[in-house]
Amino acid sequence: MQTQPEHRPEKQTETRLRERAVECCSCGLFGLCKVAGLDEPQSDTFDQIVSTREEVPSGARLLTPRRRLDTLIAVRSGAFKLSTRPDGTQEQIVGFALPGELIGLEALSGSAYPFSVEALEASSVCRFNLTSMQLSQQHMAEFQQQLILALARQARAAQNIPMLLGAKNAEQRLALFLLDISSRLSEHGFPGQRFRLPMSRQSIANYLGLAMETVSRVFKRFHARGIIDVRARHIALADLEQLRTIASTAM
Repeated sequence: MQTQPEHRPEKQTETRLRERAVECCSCGLFGLCKVAGLDEPQSDTFDQIVSTREEVPSGARLLTPRRRLDTLIAVRSGAFKLSTRPDGTQEQIVGFALPGELIGLEALSGSAYPFSVEALEASSVCRFNLTSMQLSQQHMAEFQQQLILALARQARAAQNIPMLLGAKNAEQRLALFLLDISSRLSEHGFPGQRFRLPMSRQSIANYLGLAMETVSRVFKRFHARGIIDVRARHIALADLEQLRTIASTAM
């Protein structure tokens, strides 16, 4: 299999993508940008610290495993899959990054970033350059607090993964997955009951440890029972209580 080259776009100065883009106040970088004095996105300081605003084509690789990072990456629009190849050949999807969420927190300790990151659709990101900051001692303490909050949010989100993957059957796993996506979108200012899934059924199956045919059957079953309304990748959570009841049996 031919290895896809890592995406290395040039620095862009044009207006950020607006279609399905997260508002700055709902972005995971917002607290960090505010502490760094980036109240005005058009300022020179913004361009120095948020060093690149990139458009990432569908299928392009944003990061490769074992790379050392000096930036945090915020998903501005679109979505990414995070994956690894523990046996060297078979891809295992370990997560998805949605608008407003951060990529790269795992590398803050100085260790190499462990995952491959690939765009699921045409996307855009902001990079926060950690090495370009010159903060006072007080602001540095505030900045560290914001980093701790960002790590805490990620740790809280990660608590759902063992429960999701430990669910006994496919219905429970898919219910937990849909509720997780809904919650994460809502947290960043997007509609939580009607949304478009950026990932394919195959990617969902890979992440949940299920066969793609099983995932497709459960989607159809949920649709037939009026729990969700499915139109290709467009999902409406029609009966949240029933979906939560199915999910709760896995807890």
